[in-house]
Amino acid sequence: MHDLVGQQLGNYRVVRLVGRGGFADVYLGEHIHLNSLAALKVLHAVLTAEQQESFVQEAQRLVQLRHPHIVRLLDFAVQAGTPFLVMDFAPGGTLRELHPTGSRLPLDLVVSYVQQVASALHYAHSQRLIHRDIKPENMLLGSQNNLLLSDFGLAVSATLSSSYSTLLMDQQVAGTSLYLAPEQLQGHPLPASDQYSLAVVVYEWLCGKSPFHGSLLEIAIQHLSLPPPPLRDWVPDLSSSIEEVVLQALAKEPWQRFADVQEFARALERAYLEDLQQFSALHYPTSPDTTQLRSLEKEEVPSAQQQQPVRQITPGNIRMPEPIWKVPTIFTPLIGRDQEAAAVGTLLKSPEIRLVTLLGTGGIGKTRLSLQIAVQTRKYFIDGVCFVPLASISDAGLILPAIAQELGIQDASALPVFEQVKAFLQKKHILLVLDNFEQVAIAAPMVEELLAACPQLTILVTSRVVLHVQAEHEFPVSPLALPDLTQPIERDALAQVTSVALFLQRARSILPTFQLTSTNARAIAEICVRLDGLPLAIELAAARIKILPPQALLLRLPHLFEVLTGGTRTQPPRQQTLRNTLKWSYDLLSASEQRLFRRLAVFVAVWTLEAVEAVCYYDVEKEQVSALDEVASLLDKSLLLLLESEGREAWLQMLMTVREYGLERLRASGEAEQTRQAHALYYLALAEEAERQQFGGEQALWLERLEQEDKNLRAALHWLSEQHQTELSLRLSGSLYWFWTVRGHINEGHLWLEKALAESEGTTAPVYSRDDP
Repeated sequence: MHDLVGQQLGNYRVVRLVGRGGFADVYLGEHIHLNSLAALKVLHAVLTAEQQESFVQEAQRLVQLRHPHIVRLLDFAVQAGTPFLVMDFAPGGTLRELHPTGSRLPLDLVVSYVQQVASALHYAHSQRLIHRDIKPENMLLGSQNNLLLSDFGLAVSATLSSSYSTLLMDQQVAGTSLYLAPEQLQGHPLPASDQYSLAVVVYEWLCGKSPFHGSLLEIAIQHLSLPPPPLRDWVPDLSSSIEEVVLQALAKEPWQRFADVQEFARALERAYLEDLQQFSALHYPTSPDTTQLRSLEKEEVPSAQQQQPVRQITPGNIRMPEPIWKVPTIFTPLIGRDQEAAAVGTLLKSPEIRLVTLLGTGGIGKTRLSLQIAVQTRKYFIDGVCFVPLASISDAGLILPAIAQELGIQDASALPVFEQVKAFLQKKHILLVLDNFEQVAIAAPMVEELLAACPQLTILVTSRVVLHVQAEHEFPVSPLALPDLTQPIERDALAQVTSVALFLQRARSILPTFQLTSTNARAIAEICVRLDGLPLAIELAAARIKILPPQALLLRLPHLFEVLTGGTRTQPPRQQTLRNTLKWSYDLLSASEQRLFRRLAVFVAVWTLEAVEAVCYYDVEKEQVSALDEVASLLDKSLLLLLESEGREAWLQMLMTVREYGLERLRASGEAEQTRQAHALYYLALAEEAERQQFGGEQALWLERLEQEDKNLRAALHWLSEQHQTELSLRLSGSLYWFWTVRGHINEGHLWLEKALAESEGTTAPVYSRDDP
């Protein structure tokens, strides 16, 4: 199936691929008029007229399904012979993504999941519809973190197969054979088949292993003929009553299983509550009477209008507290960070990693990424997730009160706040997200102390600075991917580049009719490159699209900070303009770090530590400051980038947007002329030394060094020419002539020499000669 991203299906523009399956590809679609999001399931089939009629009949059945735990079918159509379904988009992803293969889930969470799936299946069975594809990949998390069962469309897919064996083979390729009931493998699916498949999923959740292993054929044979291994072989502390329930649902004969899937869910719940009651009696002998379990009597299936979401179970009078969910609502899909979100989620789920810091310069999207990670890891942290905003706090002593407030801890105790927070978190498996930690980084040891006191606590920090504590695991957040301006611009390919995709998303939120066209594609690509792929800068630029088309916007980017203003009212003031964002970082620096930062802006592209020492400390005694320490500090504060190098020198770099702010500060400081002069003199000395080495054994190294420093050398030539420093300009041009000749830049070399010679006419300045000592 070819990629449909950027195309239109019905009233939906295809935004991105969400997943691929044996029968269909699933895309995220955006309604071209309403801007609403939906999942587009595009089937792998081109239909005959007869099949189209069958598809429509089956889809008409599916669209009638209305249940709080079933993904709604909103629309369906056949376009150019290709059938597709339009369904509610579930932003939380699948349970397979949330709980990867091999995961063991807490029993209460398993019971909750089973209740929700069973409720959906019981309703579907009452509508004479069998799911036939129960697996974690088809269990989604909705916007309220409710479980949604998807892919009832398998019934539609079945109508498109020439035989059931073809359907089965497709399922096997997709991995579904792990969950198929014996009768389904024989081509006779029943409602009890869904119960069996759900029981296989439960088996996996409880022990982290599938009941059967081997090739697809071997697994199918085992489903048909072998009993599953006892669960307690894998999980010895699992109660026998839980094991009995699961194994009964896995019986080979449908009549040996529970009467229906709802009975299976009730039996599992009953066994769990009985275990919990015994645990309570053992550990809380004076607790209230827990023998009155809530009614588990079988009920008639209510109508679609009467259906309610399944509630979490509670054993009698013992109230199991709801997990904390104190996280701001996300209103737009996150673009270009899927890999980062998954990688950080994996780190947070690792027992040995309990403190992860998302590091990056201001406006790079750390907060938004942390919110996505919070959503994706929500179910893993049994006691919840709590987001603590720290942007408005500058006093490190106020961090703990802020955490206590977000956790809902009532200050009715005489204990210190740290003790209150520790007591609250000590036995909780919870994720704390501490956002914008940079201005209170001095409190980092307190974070580590809290981790030591609360063994199940995990903390995710967003910061522009490294915390420098032992528990910290740094995760640098990079800018979004940039288009390659050296290649021809292809519109469809350009729309897939993450920085461009973000620009388009933001532009369409301002101007719904905005489109990427062959006319504006080049300008949009150049805007994203000019803004370094920095999400805040791209969003601020796209917000101007209502009055400035891309070509006009690009022309105004030399006046960067005047253009990139006007963020949304809900953003903090420091993020409503790019200048404010960078000022926030600048104000956190010491006076000497501020001096170094603004002087570093004189460099272009990349430079070395040696260059920093020569250019940026022209008026500072060497004994007074360590360039190495200050550069390391700016790296830790996400204002510099360190590029990987296999040579002798490490290369440093600033994002162009950060450099623009540094130049603004340099001009305001009155140090610009002295710093530019120091820069030019350093590169003159470098060029002259390279010329002396041109016939030595390190010629290749010097040629590579000059190539790397090419933009700085040009900047030095420009400065000397602007300042009419003719002698120095001639010396620099003359020293570089061999480099220009060898590396194929001879035309540029002639221009610089001719310019310098022309400026020297009529002057008394001595002309540089290579024969001079």
